[in-house]
Amino acid sequence: MSNLRLNELIVVQGDKYVYHEKFDHKVNIIRGDNSTGKSSIANFIFFILGGEFTEFLPEAKRCDYVLAELLINDTPITVRRNIDKNDKYHVMTKRPMYINIAPLEQAIQSQIEGWKIYQYSQTDRQESFSQKLFQLFNFPDISSENQETITMNQILRLIYIDQLSNLSDLMRNEDFDSPSVRDAVGNLLLGTYSDEKLKFERQLKEVKKEYDKISSQTTAMKEVFKESSFEYNTAIIEDEIQKLEQQLKKVNTSITNPEDILKNAKSSVTKKELDSNRHKLIQIKTKYQDLNEELKNTNLAYIDGKEFIKVIEDKITDIDISIKTRKAFGALELKHCPACFEKLEKANEHQCSLCKQDISDEVNLSRFSRMKLELEMQLKESKNLLQERVIRIKKLKQSIRETSRTLNSAQKDYDLLTKKTGNTASNVLEQIFEKKGSLKFEIQYLQKQLDLISSYEEYRIRAEQLKSQQERLKNQIEDLNFSQRKKSIEAYNKINYYALKLVHSDGDYEEKFEEGKKTSISFRENKYYLDNRNRFSASSMVVLKNCIRFAIFFASVELDFFRFPKFILCDNIEDKGMVDERSKNFQNKVVEIANSDALKNKNYQIIFTTSKISEKLDIPEYTVGQSYTPNNKSLKLDSI
Repeated sequence: MSNLRLNELIVVQGDKYVYHEKFDHKVNIIRGDNSTGKSSIANFIFFILGGEFTEFLPEAKRCDYVLAELLINDTPITVRRNIDKNDKYHVMTKRPMYINIAPLEQAIQSQIEGWKIYQYSQTDRQESFSQKLFQLFNFPDISSENQETITMNQILRLIYIDQLSNLSDLMRNEDFDSPSVRDAVGNLLLGTYSDEKLKFERQLKEVKKEYDKISSQTTAMKEVFKESSFEYNTAIIEDEIQKLEQQLKKVNTSITNPEDILKNAKSSVTKKELDSNRHKLIQIKTKYQDLNEELKNTNLAYIDGKEFIKVIEDKITDIDISIKTRKAFGALELKHCPACFEKLEKANEHQCSLCKQDISDEVNLSRFSRMKLELEMQLKESKNLLQERVIRIKKLKQSIRETSRTLNSAQKDYDLLTKKTGNTASNVLEQIFEKKGSLKFEIQYLQKQLDLISSYEEYRIRAEQLKSQQERLKNQIEDLNFSQRKKSIEAYNKINYYALKLVHSDGDYEEKFEEGKKTSISFRENKYYLDNRNRFSASSMVVLKNCIRFAIFFASVELDFFRFPKFILCDNIEDKGMVDERSKNFQNKVVEIANSDALKNKNYQIIFTTSKISEKLDIPEYTVGQSYTPNNKSLKLDSI
């Protein structure tokens, strides 16, 4: 549950307060004739709360800074933001905020003590003012599904109803908009945002990525095991190693006592014949190992090739979609420079809106076609290479089987020859050293088998752990989804309840309003609907938009799980040719709902401006400051 209240607002020019008013914790109406500065006050409130505003009127730009006392979740704070008058190049954007965790009077008296400056954007050394305010609101760590940063300005897009935004848009317009950011803001303020769920989803993505990588490794190793003559029972291999080590120990002992061996020396086959057979056996063993290693690497290359082909196919699909989209919508026009954000001069239909070079849809489409053609050629080459690897794998498996048979035969021939070998004084010791080398080679070979099996087991166990972790994360996400869906249903039902209450009370100005059965909103699309319709007369759109936005506010006041800060600022009560009675009727209905039994004991704040205040509401209980006129404007500026 989050709560925001504006207690006091001061606008300063030089050393003079040109606007200074206190606000009530319930309903606050700023009223006066048109062009008397009501919107400037609303914009100052939006600005001091952290909103990005660069379109102040000339009178407002003459002011130096804005100062306000806020109450956030019962914590009084004082905030200040300076107004840079030299906004020719939009340098007013991203202005910092001075924050003092103290009431206004104490903060003003302290001058320096307690004040801290926070920039608009986070740095390595300091958090942004949005992060500081979010801490006071007890908001969770907020980011979109694409890890985009959420700022106070984004939050205020749903809290401030301004005059300049498109009437058919749910939230305040932004030059650089993101559906995922709007979605995150909507879910946050409706209380259906879960930072824990987002964290689990990111973990699941990383776990799945690691699982896929390890699965590829285990698949390749399985293929090697399948086609080799390895023994995969570690107990048998360890037992064989133990026997060979015992033999090696005896050989080492015999080397230390060569006299006992030489006593039984006899004639034997020539050393040359023995060396030839030993050399042949080593060559075959080396070839066998090399073939198994090549098979393993080729299997891995085959798996990587399949994944690469999938990536290329996906890119070709994306290009097909881009071509269809381009044909359907034509060239998209940039309105602002992506480097300096200046508004770009309008280009003609055959020029690029950024660099003004001549272009055409046919040229752009041909670029897509060239990219697609290059990818298709690459795809064809990759598939040919993959087929070559399949053929190579088959040949390697055949070679391994043949080499295995040759190795067994050579080993038998060598063993038979060594038995026939005599024990002459010249070669007996040589045979012993040869036996020692053979035993060491066999032990190393078996150790490599153990290492390979151990690696496979580690991969297999890790894969099982990751699979189990995926299931656990999926279950946690599903539990949170269920909780979110439950809250979401309750939230949207309550919003619909208040929206219809306001819509049905509009009178007979719009027939569809009287018959309205269901309202709906989409943060991602930035749209709102009445019975799936988003187009009415201009004045009816003003009413409907206000009904929806106030409905979100009223639902947040009634339902505690909303994070919407029980605060709404509206500078659009009447517009687009709305008749006086229709505006007054809406004002009365808003205040009536605010004073209803369901909300009257709740903590909230409503601030709205109007040039057509209802007579019932034009009383000190609801109004702020004077009723402004052309001779008595809201900002008491020094004359130029």
